[in-house]
Amino acid sequence: MVAEMLAGRLHVTDRALRVETVPMPEPGHGQVRIKVAAAGVCLSDVHLIDGTLTPLYLPDDAVTLDHEVAGVIDRLHLRP
Repeated sequence: MVAEMLAGRLHVTDRALRVETVPMPEPGHGQVRIKVAAAGVCLSDVHLIDGTLTPLYLPDDAVTLDHEVAGVIDRLHLRP
C-alpha cells in the first residue's frame, strides 16, 4: 500500500486551488522528508494562483504549493 498525504494543488489550466490526496514522496539519497506542522502562503503562490506567474515545465496541469513550510524530520535517507 502506498502512503498518502494531503497537498494544496493548483490546477494551472483553470487556476483552481484544491486540497487533494497524493502519494507521499520517499526521500532520495542525501535527502530528508519533513512532516509539515505549519505552512504559509508566499507571494510566489499568490502569483501562481492569480495567473501572473505560470510554471514552464509540468508533468501535468497541477503543481503542489509547498516551499513555505515548517515541521520535523519524518524520514531520512543517508546511504544509496
